[in-house]
Amino acid sequence: MKLLMTSIEGEAYFDLLDDVGIADLRIVRATSPEHAAAEIVDADVLYGFPRGDQLATARNLRLIQSSSAGVEWIPRVPGLVDSDVIVTNTRGAHAPSIAEHVFSLLLTFTRDIPQLLDWQRQRYWGRVEAYRTLREIKDRTIGLIGYGAIGKAIARRAVAFEMNVLAVDAYPVEGGDQDVWPSDRLPDLLAQSDVVVVTIPYTEGSHHLIDAAALARMRPDAYLIAISRGGIVDEEALVAALTAGTIAGAGIDVAETEPLPADSPLWDAPNLIITPHVAGASGPKERRCVEILRENLIRFANGDPLVNVVDKHRGY
Repeated sequence: MKLLMTSIEGEAYFDLLDDVGIADLRIVRATSPEHAAAEIVDADVLYGFPRGDQLATARNLRLIQSSSAGVEWIPRVPGLVDSDVIVTNTRGAHAPSIAEHVFSLLLTFTRDIPQLLDWQRQRYWGRVEAYRTLREIKDRTIGLIGYGAIGKAIARRAVAFEMNVLAVDAYPVEGGDQDVWPSDRLPDLLAQSDVVVVTIPYTEGSHHLIDAAALARMRPDAYLIAISRGGIVDEEALVAALTAGTIAGAGIDVAETEPLPADSPLWDAPNLIITPHVAGASGPKERRCVEILRENLIRFANGDPLVNVVDKHRGY
């Protein structure tokens, strides 16, 4: 069995594959797009993302293990959706670091960290002024758009902060630890939340889901945090809402075009924190990605059910 690796996600932990126990496993690490194009011809498994022109030449390919949780690239590979090639992803690997990133953004706003840092640079002891602006998140409501692995990780941390949790998802659930509303109750979630977190994957159906109308439903003292994929939030509408002050602030780790162009209006929008798609970054996450790859290689070799199988038609 030949494994072609085109991604360096988890590179520091690739030695976990050394003792995978598959006798005929041959691992090839692509050093360039041209090298990948040549090696994919007889590869059985791909770790990474195939280019649009490569699937047609892949005679033996039966499994693509995406090195990311998001698989919005699937429609860009001609023939992949209707092919027999299985796609799996690293769903769950990023959840702890992304959940922590969400709260770093939220607490930056509620504890007014930018202002405090500015006072530090000015050598100004602004204690009296700070008492007028600092907020708690205890007893506040966090609304999660999407309740997959990342949404659940955020919810667990929110409960520890003694927050109330609302969630909408394509797969609603009643009862258990958390009620999850159907997606058509998004307007209710927006209206009732003190902070709204976008965790759903990007698909054709989620494009600009958070548009001007959605932002208008949010409370004027609420925050928006987007950490899944760009394109779900209408960036023009977000800039308008922040400029008008109809929401209190926003934190985005993703953008519709990445890297974010230097002339994007987002850079100058008030009360906006931008991080460069690093919410999922951490050493433990890198290891978890390789552990998922290792698990699926063993299952694939043994003919067992795979973990994190993606519905290619749904895009998640």
